[in-house]
Amino acid sequence: MMNLKNLLSLITIILFACSQKVEIRPNILWINCDDLGTELGCYGNEDVKTPNIDNLANEGILFTRAYVTAPICSSSRSSMITGMYPTCINSLEHRTIMKRELPEGVSPITEYFRNSGYFCSNGNDDMTKPGKVDFNFITENIYDGTDWAQRKPNQPFFSQVQIFQPHRPFVDDLEDPIQYESVHLPRCYPNHSLLKADWAKYLESVQIADKKVGRILQRLEEEGLADNTVVFLFGDNGRPHLRDKQFLYEGGLHVPLVVRFPKRLKGAKNDDQLISMIDVSATSLFLAGIPVPEHLQGNVFLGEKAKKRDYVFGFRQRSGDAVDDIRSISNGRYKLIWNRMPETPWMQMSGYKKSEYLAYTLYYQLYNSGKLEEPFAQFMANEKPKIELYDLDKDPSEFKNLANDIEYVEIKDKLFKTLTDSLKVYEKDMISETPETIEKAITSSKSWYKSKIEKMNLAEDASNDEFIKYWENQLLK
Repeated sequence: MMNLKNLLSLITIILFACSQKVEIRPNILWINCDDLGTELGCYGNEDVKTPNIDNLANEGILFTRAYVTAPICSSSRSSMITGMYPTCINSLEHRTIMKRELPEGVSPITEYFRNSGYFCSNGNDDMTKPGKVDFNFITENIYDGTDWAQRKPNQPFFSQVQIFQPHRPFVDDLEDPIQYESVHLPRCYPNHSLLKADWAKYLESVQIADKKVGRILQRLEEEGLADNTVVFLFGDNGRPHLRDKQFLYEGGLHVPLVVRFPKRLKGAKNDDQLISMIDVSATSLFLAGIPVPEHLQGNVFLGEKAKKRDYVFGFRQRSGDAVDDIRSISNGRYKLIWNRMPETPWMQMSGYKKSEYLAYTLYYQLYNSGKLEEPFAQFMANEKPKIELYDLDKDPSEFKNLANDIEYVEIKDKLFKTLTDSLKVYEKDMISETPETIEKAITSSKSWYKSKIEKMNLAEDASNDEFIKYWENQLLK
């Protein structure tokens, strides 16, 4: 039987324990907008209304130099969910025909969250259905549900919410329509009414994405979760336009990244450090108090273990029926692009681009009639230079190739050596597609293209003029 002295000691211990603050592990939420570029109010775009994302940035940190590892969804998403470069996990070709298991020792980061007691979900924007996955490797059962509400009481969660917009086809914003005559096209495009109309539809889709972001954030508030949830908002790859998605120019690789912390965590308001999106994986684990596996290639960029990177790398291989082989490196000021198939033109046949992007056909129509002026016409060349070098501060549109300029030889050589040395590691175990699998992929893409243009009421051999007429009817109503 416990004596009075021992009883008092036990009560003292219990009261002391109850007085201590229990460290509550933060929830981690990724809001992933499909094909979202930096066309947001918080990034300085005055043609678009994005109050919800702007407010998120005002409450958190806006990163001005965040880059995906690949300018297309399946490769980029595979990279982010593993924290690995796509070449290291055989996930670079878009929608790989012959998917493989991840290399030994590599797992989706959901495994590390699960092992630490987190509930892992992946849902669409209202979390009623599974969200987009599109990984280029064999995987199954890496999520526990579609909604964080499905977790056990008080269980921390790692949740991904996938917003389809602003991926094509674009969605009209009937509440806040944008008049195409007044929009400002990026300088990498000619000032053409059809391009402006298409751009306005893109911006309206960005606004639709923003409204969905607002509903997600409002739900966090209503459920009392906002003060204990780290929110990451980003695009899975660059914007869905001609020189952007699928290419290693800024429009294809540069994405928005906004991070909002619970109030007890601290951070700067704006941050211009270089970020690779594989850094988001490592940082998410770190903020959840989970040891970051040594094999992850991303850096933690927030907190006491933050490590700034000197370079970001870009990778491009086959995208549908468009076969290519491109690598890039950037130190934030200068970017070097290595075209390893220079004989392949930028404007090679791409069923996806021809059926989805009016600019693809418009460029051909203008060029063939002598109306596509420089510097835009250089994109129509029959081959690409082996090396491209750009000063991003002076030439953000990446038109003036400095690779052969004697003043930039030292910069070019240093970047190229750093890139090739890095690829000796990042491509060491890369398994390339065989001619047979490439042919299967091309055949599949051609079948998709045929089905697509049939829905557009166009023939496979439709002329450029017929395609342009279709787009005029769609955009200039």
